[in-house]
Amino acid sequence: MTRVKAGFQFKQFFIEHSLCAMKVGTDSILLGSWIKPGPAQNVLDIGTGSGLLAVMLAQKTTYNCQLYGIDIDPEAVKQAQINGLVSPWPNKLHFAHVALQDLQNQRHWPQQFDLIVSNPPYFAQNPSSNQQNIQQHDPQRINARQVSCLGHLDLLKYVNVHLSERGTFTCILPADISAKFIQQAQQQQLFVVHQLQVQSIVGGKITRQILKFSRYSSETQYDNLSIYSEPKQYSPQYIELCRDYYLRF
Repeated sequence: MTRVKAGFQFKQFFIEHSLCAMKVGTDSILLGSWIKPGPAQNVLDIGTGSGLLAVMLAQKTTYNCQLYGIDIDPEAVKQAQINGLVSPWPNKLHFAHVALQDLQNQRHWPQQFDLIVSNPPYFAQNPSSNQQNIQQHDPQRINARQVSCLGHLDLLKYVNVHLSERGTFTCILPADISAKFIQQAQQQQLFVVHQLQVQSIVGGKITRQILKFSRYSSETQYDNLSIYSEPKQYSPQYIELCRDYYLRF
């Protein structure tokens, strides 16, 4: 009997996510669609999960760009490796089961990156939720969703270590914690230069922010995006942003 793959079909590739705690979701699709990698020669995806972000960026980086994804979940890394191999860009994609804190020990990998991306965990540790996940034999979900193994300040410290002089770091976060994250980034001499404020529907509350950081301070560019123009109707903005990826667009 043929096994039905669990995942998401994009225009040029398929992402299977059956081994991952966090499945393909709007946050990562938004982030991957919004990023403009330009002439980046190497890219680091921190907390790569299924490899979605890395594969999305492989589609629009230069032919000689190399993309590296890391994750502390061995099953997720196995999934990312499979997704990379069956994508149209297997020679550009590299995945490893390694913590960001140990990246310097990853032989044959660069230590400076022109572009670093992440859809990081952002919920505070929740003991009652954690107990439920442990009982359900799902510790993966704890690490994938909650700030436990790598706090945001530590994340930014290591981004500072591995970001090239002219490189950029881009991530997506809930709007209510973005201000603190920006302040922490400034402590590492990383400055937000572009900020996309995302609302679910026109006129709704800002729920997500995509933040682009540079080592060089400049006036921040602000943009806004509504995912839906009305219930169940994607906005023209969102359709245009994700046109290269969504089958329906």
